Amino acid sequence: MVDKYLKSNWVLFILLLFIISRVIMYYQFNVANILLLNGKGVFASTMCKWDCKWYLTIINGGYDSAIRTSPKIWKGLANWAFFPLYPSLVALVMKISPFKTVLTGIILNQIFIFVAAIYFYKLLRLNFDDVNSRFGVALLIFSPFSVYFSSLYTEGLFIMLSIIGFYYLRTNNSLIASIFGGLLSATRPVGIMFTVPLFVNFIRHNKSRFKLVILLLVAASGLIAYMIFLQYKAGDFLAFQHIQKGWGRKGWDFANLGSQLYAMVTDYHNSVMFAISVAMSIYMYFKKFYEEALFNLACIMPGFLTGTMMSEGRFSGTLFTFYFALVVLAEKSWTTKILVLATSVVLYLSYYIYWVGHSNFLI
Repeated sequence: MVDKYLKSNWVLFILLLFIISRVIMYYQFNVANILLLNGKGVFASTMCKWDCKWYLTIINGGYDSAIRTSPKIWKGLANWAFFPLYPSLVALVMKISPFKTVLTGIILNQIFIFVAAIYFYKLLRLNFDDVNSRFGVALLIFSPFSVYFSSLYTEGLFIMLSIIGFYYLRTNNSLIASIFGGLLSATRPVGIMFTVPLFVNFIRHNKSRFKLVILLLVAASGLIAYMIFLQYKAGDFLAFQHIQKGWGRKGWDFANLGSQLYAMVTDYHNSVMFAISVAMSIYMYFKKFYEEALFNLACIMPGFLTGTMMSEGRFSGTLFTFYFALVVLAEKSWTTKILVLATSVVLYLSYYIYWVGHSNFLI
């Protein structure tokens, strides 16, 4: 009876899958906590690493007016690299939330991922049957990169906005799609890349060029607004990009290209994920999912072009197009579906242990 009802009610299926995944998530954190922290870790504080600390500075004190000189670990850096939409939402919800900042952000991320899963199913159903659409949702919910949805990171918001934007793009609601593009461009630097599928979609369908210009401006509005703010706050429209050099993102060093390439290739987790993501872009393109392919490629290339593989695994694995490509790949093969989903679940379980253990490949 329950099985029959689940088959007919895809929303309930997603809800149950989501609840199960989050129970497992917390259980896996407890395993890692006992093994590595002797049971002394608290979920919210333990999950708040790396970029989470920077988002806390924005939520609690706003954006920096100048480059920091202290503490030593943050000397020469500023929080301009981190875009405003997500910390602004957390700060807004904090006004009515009984929880502390990090936990509020984590709860918000769970809402974002659940909504993303709902719209991902709807997006997939435009091209695939029910079974393949549920398979795609399962991959998203059991993504190894769910560790970033368990911290104060923008990935949950970004993946939700991009899926919804694509859904409306694919259902010919271009104005709504461009509005979500504008929100994307206020969430992360690569949010501006939503203009790529928006442009391709319009060119393919021979629509009004004037309307296209308007929609592209709307899709870029978040970035434009943030650049104007940075000019006022830091005296530099491109402060978000220039400050990246403080994290070692200095571009290609042609005088030492061999050693740079060696360092990038031997950053195994990030380089393998990047290579897989590039291959998926090519695969989707040849399968005629042009917008998805080019969006995926456009989002992963900026990090690569800075001359380092740092965070490329995260940049690749937290794009919905990564999971979309896996659905395309496994569409006609149950063997491929089982292998892909089993691999995803195993990594979903292990990444929490790596995260609690402060493994640098997850930065």
